[in-house]
Amino acid sequence: KNHGEYYLKQLELAGEEVPPPEKPGRQSEHWTAEEHERFLVGLSTHGRQWPEVAKVVRTKTLLQVHSHAYKYFQRLQREGKGHLIPPPGKRGCADEHWTAEEHERFLV
Repeated sequence: KNHGEYYLKQLELAGEEVPPPEKPGRQSEHWTAEEHERFLVGLSTHGRQWPEVAKVVRTKTLLQVHSHAYKYFQRLQREGKGHLIPPPGKRGCADEHWTAEEHERFLV
């Protein structure tokens, strides 16, 4: 299993609600703290592979995830944390997975 699947399984084992996958037609644009946390987990696991990140978030469409990432990266730049933005890379490349240290720096 990848880190995103592991994260969702841990939520389930802890008795926390695991959100259902995105259903077509959902229009909610507002991101909850839980959705953003899942976004960060997906981003640290899959880099800029937006379809994979969306699978971890589960409650947002691919377009919503991509848009959220763009705005999030802009905010990191404004706050002087641009070094935390994952570089563009080859999609599906196993080398894109971050080390534990990189993940911790990203979440700061």
